Amino acid sequence: MRTSSPASTVVSDPALVLPAADADAPRILIVRLSALGDIVFASSMLDALRRRWPRAHIAWLAQGGFAGILDGDPRVDELIRAPAEVLQSPAALWRLRRELRARRFDWTFEVQGLFKSRLVAWLAGGTRVGFRSKEPGAFLMRHLLDKGGDIADIASEYRYFAARVSGLRAGPPHLVVGDARRAAVAARRAELGIADGFVALCPFTTRPQKHWIEDHWPQLVQRLHDAGVGPCVLFGGPGDAEAAARIAAATPVPLIDLTGQTRFAELPAWLAQARLVIGVDTGLTHIGIAVRTPTIALFGSTCPYTKGAESPLLVMYDALPCAPCRRRPTCEGRYDCMRGLTPQRVATAARQLLGVAPPAAP
Repeated sequence: MRTSSPASTVVSDPALVLPAADADAPRILIVRLSALGDIVFASSMLDALRRRWPRAHIAWLAQGGFAGILDGDPRVDELIRAPAEVLQSPAALWRLRRELRARRFDWTFEVQGLFKSRLVAWLAGGTRVGFRSKEPGAFLMRHLLDKGGDIADIASEYRYFAARVSGLRAGPPHLVVGDARRAAVAARRAELGIADGFVALCPFTTRPQKHWIEDHWPQLVQRLHDAGVGPCVLFGGPGDAEAAARIAAATPVPLIDLTGQTRFAELPAWLAQARLVIGVDTGLTHIGIAVRTPTIALFGSTCPYTKGAESPLLVMYDALPCAPCRRRPTCEGRYDCMRGLTPQRVATAARQLLGVAPPAAP
């Protein structure tokens, strides 16, 4: 009978290399509850774990809305959706514990480093391995690992984690797009009249200092249109609809707005069919990289990843003296780091990435 390791014994030696699970086909749970971009980054663990244990049962636990991004991924045997109220109700916590313990996991890999994710990992049982962080709840884990790797390498901390637990090198983020999902999106594109070669624009994220200047987007669409690149399609969530409408209204050439009209599970198929993805530091941009579509990522207040992708990737980042400011901008709302990435610069980068000649002079 399997028993979970005692929570009071935490192994935090940074030189620790974890042994292989006793079973030839261990039962593994990955806990990454949110957010979209980090779930995409954490997908870099899956190939390494699957190579190390081909017969493993690999499950992933995420909050209901975010779980869809992995829906149908053949590397994940089971996708477990945590209900929204799970941390607000003792009864919901007890139900989740009962459901997870019934699955008898050998390993639980907690790759978020928050108290809530550590609590959920503890509920699951098994040998619990997680990130070291300043968050409370370290006692709920059995092993703690540093967020290692090369900060310039995309998804470095997740790749490092996977290498430590599996002993194998982990590749960049990769999302698998199934044939059925790809065909469904192609049919939807045909209904909407979206031609091949469309450019996916991903302007929206959670923090204002990570946004590109809103007025830059219509100018970019115009420049791409003049270069024969497009059509351009806006993607975002329901909460971004108002900003998307402003961008669309200010754009003098055709722009298709799908903001709030795509489900998480459909997004990899949409971006896999794009000719180019242009976006800020947000989950949608990371999806573009994970489905290996040529991508331009606009960075300013956050640390850019500049290597490690398997698709053509151009990261635009000016490295101002104040950058990366992360959550504490000092520019009084000017966002100089993003303002300096002009529409002309981004359009030129797009043409160069795609090998498109500049438009003829009038």
